[in-house]
Amino acid sequence: MQQRTTTRGRCLVSQKKCFEDFDEDFTFHFQVPGLGEKEIVEFASTYDPQRFHLDPDEAARTHFGALVASGFQTQLLCFQPFCREVLVNTHAIGAPGIDELKWRRPWFPGEAVAGTVKLVGKRPSSRRSDRGYLDFLLEASVDDEPLFSMSWTVIMLTRSGADGAARDGATVAST
Repeated sequence: MQQRTTTRGRCLVSQKKCFEDFDEDFTFHFQVPGLGEKEIVEFASTYDPQRFHLDPDEAARTHFGALVASGFQTQLLCFQPFCREVLVNTHAIGAPGIDELKWRRPWFPGEAVAGTVKLVGKRPSSRRSDRGYLDFLLEASVDDEPLFSMSWTVIMLTRSGADGAARDGATVAST
């Protein structure tokens, strides 16, 4: 990432985005390629070893009718593009949790996912002037059929908060 130092309305430490840099109409579009059976089974073997994630024959005898990805694998792979392409280039300092998470339908092998992450709320902290709260909604689908949704809040430093942390060399607590 290109580094830039300035004192005129931008973060001192870099071109990373601060709270003020997120417009109310922020939207991020992403795609996730389809998973193969091997990827589904490998993830499930470690994190979610249920029969409909591990064995195609067993899965065929369930209400799914075929092998399906773990909901947690779905969540992680849908969140990953936003994290890698947006959050890592910001002054995010944490999140208080996930407000809502819904698996709308199973994710079957080979199905490509399309999705969006939208900023649905933005407010400065009422207790600390160095940060604000950004509320996001992630919606993912397969062929326009809803697959997964999640809403959560990110705690983001303001420009003055990021500049102050850089000047002081301080680590900013996320509470």
